[in-house]
Amino acid sequence: MSVVAAFTEFRAEVAILQGFVARAFTQDSGGAYLLSSQERSFVVDSAFLRIFIAWEGFLEKAFISYLLGNPSSSGKGAVRYVAPTSVQHARDILIGAQKYVDGANPEIVRKLARLYLANGEPIEPVISSLQADLFDLKTVRNAAAHLTSTTGKLLDSLASRRLGRVCTNISVSDFILSRDPTAGAGGSVLDSYIKIMDAGAYNIANWA
Repeated sequence: MSVVAAFTEFRAEVAILQGFVARAFTQDSGGAYLLSSQERSFVVDSAFLRIFIAWEGFLEKAFISYLLGNPSSSGKGAVRYVAPTSVQHARDILIGAQKYVDGANPEIVRKLARLYLANGEPIEPVISSLQADLFDLKTVRNAAAHLTSTTGKLLDSLASRRLGRVCTNISVSDFILSRDPTAGAGGSVLDSYIKIMDAGAYNIANWA
């Protein structure tokens, strides 16, 4: 799969999942939500996890595409230090002796990029510029996937910092649906995170 096709696929998946979130807040003619609060939270948490998985999937496909010598949308190809013979071979190179590629950890992604691509381009510079936000996204992902006392405290800390107020026992859905004080247009935290991932994917796919 070309990196452009991977980017198109990523955007399409995110759009579908955003639609799920929007429909979870459908109201009847009297203004009452059709889904309970618990059901809405479940949809939001699940959609966020799927969006994050789509981001990780894009990263892997982009990596494989560049390792196989495929160009960006502008026709620019990466200088490779390896020459895999197939998609599976490229995937095996990325995995190495591990069980899987940890796309949720930006430091690992950057290390792999520097290892197999000259100057890590185009992946390492993009991931480096987004590293702080990507670690925050990982914190939310971990809390959505398996909430424990540890992940809960990390989420509270992130939410307090992001929202500018003390947050205790905040849920993933309450956090990411909150208005993002750092967003000029007044969107939600989820909107901001999606824009961050989309911008990263765009820059990797449209490297020039």
